[in-house]
Amino acid sequence: MLIYAHRGYSAKYPENTISAFEAALPHVDGIELDVQLTRDGRLVVIHDETVDRTTNGSGYVKDMTLRQLRLLRTESGERIPTLEEVLLLIEKSDVTLNIELKTDQFDYDGIEYLAWLAVTEFKLEERVVFSSFNLDTLVRLRDVARDARIAVLTGDGHPQLMELVERVGAEAVHAQPEFVGTADAKTIRDQNRLLRLYTINDPHELPDMTGIDAIMTDEVELFQRIN
Repeated sequence: MLIYAHRGYSAKYPENTISAFEAALPHVDGIELDVQLTRDGRLVVIHDETVDRTTNGSGYVKDMTLRQLRLLRTESGERIPTLEEVLLLIEKSDVTLNIELKTDQFDYDGIEYLAWLAVTEFKLEERVVFSSFNLDTLVRLRDVARDARIAVLTGDGHPQLMELVERVGAEAVHAQPEFVGTADAKTIRDQNRLLRLYTINDPHELPDMTGIDAIMTDEVELFQRIN
């Protein structure tokens, strides 16, 4: 069972910060993070569409330039990182990076191309997996990146899941534990695709792990001890 740090080591460090990613690296096989697009077209690592919850600022990421965002601070005094800063960190390791393109609420124009371009500049195509809840995002990503590793994000499944998986050539599905045991979960295993579960923070909440490739967790050291 592989361990992915959900937004970095977010049980002990502020989520989606360089400190959270650095702290996770010695303990995990992969790191998951979230990417949004600034007003001036820069890729930044933050989960929410607004900066209100995780920084001392207020407002939508899409309405701010990178310079404006870099003036804000997290509770640890850190800046919101750019995707390039995280790629530089990952480049020096051997972990897999899961980039979730956060186009759930705002369908950022060109985010797929920009993210793929950043990954190729660091020559990390083989160690980066892209995911999104936005089905159009995954289709556009496949159009611009023939070799991209793609995972379809879902909760406990949806009616057209396997159709989309096949359409974008997804290597994996990222789902909640409730997805385990569904007909689609069995089909994924039968097709030799991967299934990664999110977000599990209590070992007692682990489902039957047969056919499960990885879990995503905030508690990376806790799961490392039982792995």
